[in-house]
Amino acid sequence: MKRAFYLVIGWLLLIGGIVITPMPIPIPLIGVVPFLIGCAILSQHSKVFRRFLQYMRHRFEWFSRTIEGPAHRMPMMVKHMLRRTNPKAHVRLARMRSHRKD
Repeated sequence: MKRAFYLVIGWLLLIGGIVITPMPIPIPLIGVVPFLIGCAILSQHSKVFRRFLQYMRHRFEWFSRTIEGPAHRMPMMVKHMLRRTNPKAHVRLARMRSHRKD
């Protein structure tokens, strides 16, 4: 029950952040904060979302740089999420697979 509550809150924050970000609000990038907090909650409680976020950060470098930019001003849970979804694991896995084929 508790996990479902966190997943619902995480998805609401994530979707709310995506909706708010392109709006012409006087505060720039106000939607990034709920987006990152939603990602942090979801990556903490969903292994599938954490792997998906890690894959997206590996696939799209601009996305990874964008979410790492304001990370030093974010809560500790966002910093922890960025460490857990480090895209370097995909590079390491590809390197291990290439050595295995030799």
